[in-house]
Amino acid sequence: MKNISLILSSLSLVGVIIIFVMFAKEHSCSAETETPIVSDSTVVESIPTTGTFAYIDVQKITNEYGYYQEIVEVLDQKQKRAEAKFKNKAQAFQEEYEAYMKKAQMGAFLSQQSQQQQEQQLMAKQENLKALEQDLTMKLQTQMQQLDAQATDTIMSSLKAFNKEAKFDLIFNSATILDKGSAVDVTDTILSILNTRYQKSKKNN
Repeated sequence: MKNISLILSSLSLVGVIIIFVMFAKEHSCSAETETPIVSDSTVVESIPTTGTFAYIDVQKITNEYGYYQEIVEVLDQKQKRAEAKFKNKAQAFQEEYEAYMKKAQMGAFLSQQSQQQQEQQLMAKQENLKALEQDLTMKLQTQMQQLDAQATDTIMSSLKAFNKEAKFDLIFNSATILDKGSAVDVTDTILSILNTRYQKSKKNN
């Protein structure tokens, strides 16, 4: 089964926020129904807006966003349980296979037919093991995608709400920029918004 770090390396969050485009100056007056994440404008006012571009460090967000780390932990626990289940099944099969081989070497089968029957049973169990591994892996990947989609939606929502006040033309993922120039780093601000919201949701739950 895939290691959790390999599974997490394909999380859509890193790919989704490659370039976050907000033409805020053109759409700042459009009606929106979502509740703003930033209720205190002093958070935005503290950011220099001398340029029209900003960027975020997506890797830093995935490393320090509390909800994202919770997802990593949840997936890690789910994988450990899946691996334990598969390991127990595989161990039982291995023991049964070794018993069969020992019996075959000793010529202890009553007939060739009985030996063939047990061999077919072992082959069927081996196929079941392969199917179990595929099923557990698929379930992990599905759960990973669902949880990641939730985290991505939260981050994108926070970015949109933030930029309604900040009014940057473009917000980039820093990993896609060779020269940041005069672009403003808003990573810490977005992280603060995200983690504040996350802590509030934990208290309410």
